[in-house]
Amino acid sequence: MQTTKTKKSVSVREMGKMLGLKKVESYWLVKKNYFTTIQVAGRMRVMLDSFEDWYSRQFHYKKVDGTPPGTKWRDTTLSVPELAELLGIHSATAYELVKRVHLETTIIDRRIRVKRDSFECWYNSQNRYKKCSERRE
Repeated sequence: MQTTKTKKSVSVREMGKMLGLKKVESYWLVKKNYFTTIQVAGRMRVMLDSFEDWYSRQFHYKKVDGTPPGTKWRDTTLSVPELAELLGIHSATAYELVKRVHLETTIIDRRIRVKRDSFECWYNSQNRYKKCSERRE
């Protein structure tokens, strides 16, 4: 009977390679306590489950394999540039709109994210803006 082992941890260097980072940047992330780490034979290892959880909650760092970051927030929030694209307006107009109509927002990685339910509630209560997908040619 053949058993397959799945990795539960990676070295700090392996974690850095997944993000395309160098040694100093990798250890800086570890020092910030973003991940759970353990010591194995005197070497620091990053627990993969804590790394994946962190990766799903941030947008700044991107894996070199192309896996998109921020999956935890993608279904429940929109970036302001995404909102601008959705409505077919300039991003500066979208930032002003967020401020003017008091859409509910959250800050993730120092960036404003608009809560989708707040946007949808506002969108359904107004008639000035139309989503690009709803416009007639």
